[in-house]
Amino acid sequence: MLVQGCETSTLSELAIDENAITPDVVTYENTAQGILNTSCVECHNLNNATGGVRLDNFESASDVAESGRMLIRMTSTTNPMPPAGNLPAPIIQNIRDWIDDGILEN
Repeated sequence: MLVQGCETSTLSELAIDENAITPDVVTYENTAQGILNTSCVECHNLNNATGGVRLDNFESASDVAESGRMLIRMTSTTNPMPPAGNLPAPIIQNIRDWIDDGILEN
């Protein structure tokens, strides 16, 4: 699965590997980390925690996911994250699966 950073991409530039196999249990390491690193971390990291949100490590990302803020912002139609527009539905579903599977690290 490949997506680009939010500041430099348009939604048309986001690519999804349609042949990617979704694991039985979605974890941070096997799915969520890659999505966050390519779609969110450019703006939400240690040196640039836009909106006070960091998504560059498991602890921070799991706190945002557990609070519900991650899915709220990823699915918002009025103030989407990334700013270029909502991520494709399969990507958001992977994040939902990670949360539903217990926000596991690995």
